[in-house]
Order: sequence, then structure tokens, then C-alpha cells
Amino acid sequence: MSDSSIKNSIGFLLTAAGQMYWEVDRNFTVTFANDLLKEIFGDPTGKKCYESFCRKSQVCRECPVAQVINGAKSAQSEEIRYDKNNMPIWLDNTATPVKNDNGEIIGASQLSVDITQKKRDLMWLKDSERLYRNLVEQSPDVIFSLDPQGNFTFVNTQVEKFLGYSVSHVLETPLKDYVAPEDRSRLYGISELNPESIWDEEVAVIDSDGARKYARIRIKLSFGETGVSLGFDGVMRDRTIRRKLEEELKSSKAALVEKIKIIDELYEHIVESGKCKAIEDHTAEVAHELRQPLAIVGGFARRLSKALEGDVNIDIDRQKQYVHIIISEIHRLEKILDRLIEFTKRDHITFQKVNPNELIKYIIGITESRITEKNISLNVNLGPEIGDIPLDPGRFQQLALNLLSNAIDASPRGGSIDLETGISIPSDKALKIGALEAETFFEMKIRNNGPIIPPETLQNVFNPFFTTKEHGTGLGLTVSKKIVEDHGGSISVKSDGDGTIFTIWFPVNEISNGRRDFCLFQAHS
Repeated sequence: MSDSSIKNSIGFLLTAAGQMYWEVDRNFTVTFANDLLKEIFGDPTGKKCYESFCRKSQVCRECPVAQVINGAKSAQSEEIRYDKNNMPIWLDNTATPVKNDNGEIIGASQLSVDITQKKRDLMWLKDSERLYRNLVEQSPDVIFSLDPQGNFTFVNTQVEKFLGYSVSHVLETPLKDYVAPEDRSRLYGISELNPESIWDEEVAVIDSDGARKYARIRIKLSFGETGVSLGFDGVMRDRTIRRKLEEELKSSKAALVEKIKIIDELYEHIVESGKCKAIEDHTAEVAHELRQPLAIVGGFARRLSKALEGDVNIDIDRQKQYVHIIISEIHRLEKILDRLIEFTKRDHITFQKVNPNELIKYIIGITESRITEKNISLNVNLGPEIGDIPLDPGRFQQLALNLLSNAIDASPRGGSIDLETGISIPSDKALKIGALEAETFFEMKIRNNGPIIPPETLQNVFNPFFTTKEHGTGLGLTVSKKIVEDHGGSISVKSDGDGTIFTIWFPVNEISNGRRDFCLFQAHS
């Protein structure tokens, strides 16, 4: 069989095997190419190999053909080339020398295999690994793997933020080393996991500074391709802030229960002592004062409890705001209890220069949930000209809360409430009828669009124990009227087809020797 026939037979076999085969002489001129190579690159016979395959005008750098022509026994390379359609193709090349009968190198042969798909698979794998690592490292949770003995075999960098230990420190150490001693026994349940189960527990952990934190840990069995268990995969989520909020809520609740207990004990003592006058003058009013802060505390505590029971990320700032309001209202309860314990009449009004608009904004904030629950439209117009005037801040807030709560109760679902403030200069007639001692007044109006109050009922709205509500003591408006009068002001009510409107006037003059004799009002720019 001739040399040409042998080459053709070999070329045919290699084509069938999906491999490209070609030969060159010492001048890099292609002397033979099998059919597969011709199909992909076109027929290069008689052309320079670097012109046909590399699109270059000289021998390629580190060319395997050049290496064997220069004496190497064989040479390999992985190179990207362009086919006859100018599409890129990756080739795995193996070059060997071609010798004559005297053993002299007269050229080279090269066997090339298309590895384009392999390269694509490798690139996809690298991209997948990069994406996986980015997701793992950017996760806010600690993601980890454990061997069957419970030692860390992988952990992302979030462990450094949460526990303060470096990744290298944590690797090959057991999970139990970071769990507080009293919770370590709960880890035994991990070894009893079945393939479909998840170990899900909240445990105390200790960071590198010895500080106690809390983590929710979820762990599941990990399996290899053969189905053999490799250990465990898990996620550790920081629950420290959530736990602290829960503890603050419990503490606030405990303090509230204790104060209610004191109220019960004092009430029993008053009854047993026969101090009916004290009950009439003080206890009923204090009981009314307690009801509103208790309702506020209860409402915000329920919101906080509902948020803490959920399994989603919570708004920490909002929860802190709830806790602050709860603590503030408990502080108000403490002040009320102090007055009850002393069995005295209401303290004298303590005046401070404050802007009533700011106090009203706070009251609107703590009644927001009740307004939203009834789908009430609250229209607020706080006069920008209001400056600091002499008020008892706590008593004024109680007044604003009483009137706004009364408006909410009276408003139908989907109704509206108008609240506005400003500076008013009453007429001479109004000054005379109301026996008012100032010429300039802070004015607050609260209107609801509830049902018209009949005249006979309207005459009694400020009387103690008069109420049209199914549940109530009838002291809210009585207390409000006393607060206004203690400030030297006036309160009125009007009810007609446009709704029911309460109007209060507070003098903007400061008291001096029992009289208000100079103006404190300053307009804001």
C-alpha cells in the first residue's frame, strides 16, 4: 500500500473518530489534511499552516509544529482558531515529527480535537461558582457546612461580623464550641436528622468578645452524587436585636402588671378605710386617666408582639419606636399612681413655655392606629404662627388625647375629623360672657362628622359620669373641662348638620401673681 493510501486510510479513521489530522513540511506548508479538517477549515493543502489556521503571516508563537520540527519528540497546546465561517473553535493539539527513512525530520503531523464545548462547560462552571460564591458571601446570614462529626468544613465571611472570628479560625472547629453551655445539649438532635427533616432551633451563642448573642440555626443533611451523606448544610441568622426587643416588651408588660396590682391594692384599701370622699374626688378620675395609657400600651404591645411572632425581617426602627412609646406611657402611669398613693387632689398646674402644636403631633401619632382601623380621614391644619405659650405639657396632652379620642369614637367608619389650631382674638362680647382675662388666645378646634348631639344631651356633656357610650365612665370631657379651666381658658361644644365641634381657648399670657399680664406669643417665620 502506498504512502498516500496509508495517509488517506488514517485520515478516514480519524475523521470517523471526530479528530482532525494534517501534515506539514519543514517550511510549514500543508501536505495532507483529512476530510474533517477540510470540512471545518476548508482545504489548506499547499498553503502555510499559520495562514490557513491562524490568519497570520508568520509562525505562531509557541507553535507545537515548530517545536517538533526543531527536535522535540512531541508538543501539545490548547489554542483558539477560526473556522472557514470565521467562528471561533478551541482545539487540543498534539504534534509529532515526521521522519524519512534515514531518521531525519522532514516535517510534522498534528492531531487536533475540537474542545469548544468542553471550554464552554468550564466557563459556565466557573461563572456558576463565581455566582454561587457571590450569593453566599453577600448573604446577611452565616452559611456553613459541617462534617458528620459537627465540625465546620465551610463558612462564609458573615461569621466574622456575627461572631467576630475569622473564617480560618472557625474551619475544622465544632459548632458546639460557639453555642452557650446551657444550649449545647439541644445540638444532639442534629445527629438524629432524617433526610427530609430540618433541625430548626434558636440558641444563645458566644462571640469572640465573650458577649452573648442569639441565633436561629437551620440545618439539613447534605448528600453527595452517590447518595452518601457528607455531613450537614446550614444557615445561622442573627436574632439578637429581635430577642432584646422581646425582652424589653416582656419587661414593659411586667412593669404594667405590677402597677395594675398596686391600683387594685390601693382601691381595696380605700374602700376598706371608708374614704368615700377620696373615691369621689380622685379615684374615678384617676381610673379614667389610666384607661387611655393602658389602651395605648396594649395597642403597641400587640403590634410589637405580632411583628416578633413573624418569620420575616422586622423593621427594627419601628419596633424601637413602639417600645419607646410603651415605656413613655408606663412612665405616665407611674405619675398617675403617685398622685393616687398620696390621696390628694390634683396637683397645681405647672406651666412651661412649649409649642402646643408639637404636643398635638405626638397625640396624633399614638392614635394613628385607631384612626386607620376605622378608615377615618384626619385633616390637620396646625397654625404656623403658633409660638411657645405657657402650658402644663402633660395636662395639655391629656386634654388633646381626650378630645381626639372622643372624636374618633363619635366618627362613623370612613368618616372624617378636622383638627386645626391658630391664634384668636375674641370679641368684646365673648370676653365678657366668658369672663376671659386675656386678649389673645391659642385656639384649637376638633370637629367630627358623627351624628348630631341632641340639645338635652349637649347640656350634660361636661357633667361627671354622664355618658352615652356603652362602656365609659363619663369623665373624659369633665376632666378636659377642668384642665382648660385650670389654664384660665374656655371650652365650648356645638353640634349641628355640619358635625360636632369642640373649641378650646388658652390665654397666651403667662401667670404673674395669679394673673396673666404679659404676652409670650411670638410668630414663627
